[in-house]
Formats: sequence, structure tokens, C-alpha cells
Amino acid sequence: MIRWTQSHLGAGALVLALCFPTGCRQTRPAPPPDFPAREAPNYEALVSVAWVKSVLDFHQSNFQAPRPETYHNDRFVILEASWAKIEAAKDYRRGHIPGAVHFNTDDLENGYPRWRLRPAGEIQQVIGGHGITPQTTVVVYGKQLIAAARIWWALKYAGVADVRLLDGGFEMWDAVGYPLETTINSPQPVAFAAPVCSNLLATTEYVRAHLEDERVWLADARSEAEFAGSESGYDYVDFKGRIPSAIPVGNANDETYLYKKRDGRLRSPAEIRAMWQQQGILSTKAGRLFDREVIFYCGSGWRSSIAFFYAWLLGYQNIRNYSDGWCGWSTDYLPDAMAKGSTPGWRQQRTGNPIVIEAE
Repeated sequence: MIRWTQSHLGAGALVLALCFPTGCRQTRPAPPPDFPAREAPNYEALVSVAWVKSVLDFHQSNFQAPRPETYHNDRFVILEASWAKIEAAKDYRRGHIPGAVHFNTDDLENGYPRWRLRPAGEIQQVIGGHGITPQTTVVVYGKQLIAAARIWWALKYAGVADVRLLDGGFEMWDAVGYPLETTINSPQPVAFAAPVCSNLLATTEYVRAHLEDERVWLADARSEAEFAGSESGYDYVDFKGRIPSAIPVGNANDETYLYKKRDGRLRSPAEIRAMWQQQGILSTKAGRLFDREVIFYCGSGWRSSIAFFYAWLLGYQNIRNYSDGWCGWSTDYLPDAMAKGSTPGWRQQRTGNPIVIEAE
């Protein structure tokens, strides 16, 4: 068990935060080596295990050790993201980064059978319940990269200014021999109040309103089979197909190793940008803008979050995540005690939104 001086969470949980400077800098210093995406404009969002260790050392030294590069706050929380209540969080219980707090991805969603993003105010309450303020620096990792990216995006959307994703996750931390702990860290809830970054979210209504807008691209981060309509990709979604005009940008699921490497680290942002350009997602007119606004979507907001994260690293500003994704676009759920199938007690019904199915 590690105890942190000046801690505002419960035992073992770290506390710190970061505010990015606003405005334009005339010159940009060379990025420090602890950032895997050093060539990207927003390289600070992806951190190495060495950087996280340096922040822990900084706090253990009672702020006497050198302050890590790009770390400007005194509140810091590490989140281990996975789909499990703490009692069943096997990966977290087996060992985690010292001070890390478990974050159940279910806490962001409205539960069976929809599993869609909760209202922003409820998400902010959940975040505050994990000891996080808008001025807290948060590092997220998880055995599933898409789960960690989902939490990263939700925190940014809810108004946390400085959120980092850990490159390589726990496996990389363990591989280099850094210390572990098995203590279950319980954060002390804090009040959370911040403006919601609504420009990062696309709702179903927003997508429908821009479906034929030539200033918008829909970027589909699902599998080829889902895109073609031969499978839905989810055991709680019966309907298959894609949103009209969508462009496939590669299946962002962990197991495809398209957006991440086999050792768990992320691929270079430049590599992903080149892949998108080949598929028609272009940025030829301005450095910080795609030629059109890009709305990333998948089935339920997880895979699209890692695609969104890459776009964020690359500095693009006209990007949104359609969190409800194919599930929200295709399916309504009506309570029905007689309903069986994939969602017992709930009858699935088409939303009436237009879809494309190649497989038929």
C-alpha cells in the first residue's frame, strides 16, 4: 500500500491535474522523450509508463523531485478501466499501478438493453465520485485499449481538461519492472462542475440532421462484416447495416491490431492519418481541420473513441464521436414481457433512420 502526501482521495489513490495553455505559441520546444507520439500536435495526451512513474515519484518526494515535463497540476488520478464492478474486476485485483482506481465502464452507460451514454450531468457525478475535478490530471489505462479510450473520451466530453492515455497499458508497466499493488483504492468523492464539451459529441439527432451535408464525413470504425450488413457485431442488436454515406476507416477493435501494435502500444498517429487519407478522410486545406467535419462511429462508442483519440492527437478540431453509434441509429427497445431473443423482456424495433445493407 502506498500513501500519498497531500492526497484528496482515499487511501492509495493519487491526486494531481493539468491545464493546457490557451492561445498560440510562437515556437514549440522539442517534445520530451517520455511521449510516444512526439510528432503529433497534441502529443501530451499519450504518455509512456516512464512518464507516469515520474509523476508518482514526484508526489512521493512531496513535490521535491523534478516536476515531469507537461505536468503542471497538483492533482493526479490513475484510472484502470474495465467492464466490471469492483468485486469482479479480476485484472485490477490481480495487480495494478500503485494508487490506481478502478473505473467500471458500465457507470457511463444507461444499462441493459441499450448500453448507451448517460446524460452529461450523470456522467459528471460519476467522475466526481472517482475523486476527479475538472482540474485533475487523469491517466487512463485498461487491458482493453478501446475501454480506456472510451473513458478518456468521456472525461474530455464531461469537461476534464487534462486526460492522458497510457501507451502499452498495464502490460508495459509490468514488463519494465515497475512496482505493482493489489490494494483496492477507494476514492473520496468530490464535487464536479464544468461546462460540457458538447462539440465532441454527435447525437443521433445531429447525425440525422447532417446525413446529406457535404461538409461532414461519417467515419465507420467497425468491421467489414458490420459495414456490409452481414452481422450486427453485438449480441443485443439484431439489425444490421450502416449509416448512409459512411466511409470505412478500419475496424478499431483491439484484436485487429490495426490501431494498436501487438505489444499493446499505439501505432504512430502519422500511420493512422495516412490510412484515413487513403480511405478519403482528407486534410488538405488547413493543418488543424479535416476538409470536412468528421463524425466517428462504431456500434456503441468504444471503437470510435480510439479513432477519435488519434484524430485528437493529430490536432484536428472538427471531430465528433457518435457515442450511441449503430445501436442508437438502428434500434429502439420497447419493454415487452413476452420478448425473448437477444434482449429478453425487451422488443427491438427499427428506429426508421435510413440504413444501407450490402449483404442482402
